[in-house]
Amino acid sequence: MLGNIDRGFHLLLEKAYVFHFFFSLVLVVAFQFLSKVKKLVAQLGFLYIATLVFKIVVFTAIFYPQLMGDQPLPHFYRAMILIPIFIFLTLEVIFVSKIIREK
Repeated sequence: MLGNIDRGFHLLLEKAYVFHFFFSLVLVVAFQFLSKVKKLVAQLGFLYIATLVFKIVVFTAIFYPQLMGDQPLPHFYRAMILIPIFIFLTLEVIFVSKIIREK
């Protein structure tokens, strides 16, 4: 049973990394373009907070069945799902704050 969870978890973790990578990439590229619109420059911080909430909602909607479904994951595996969240959140904050500071 644990071996089955391991295989399924590796696939789940890979999907989580891919999700966060592409979402963060799109977010940073979008903010790079939005920073060129003078009317939106002052609102970029608020836009980032809104997109962060949106990202959490989308991630939860996509991964909720695997995390809390029929075969619940042990707490250790659930904690490991937080690693890509923190990695990409840190990178997003670095890049978005750099974009905002340039303006």
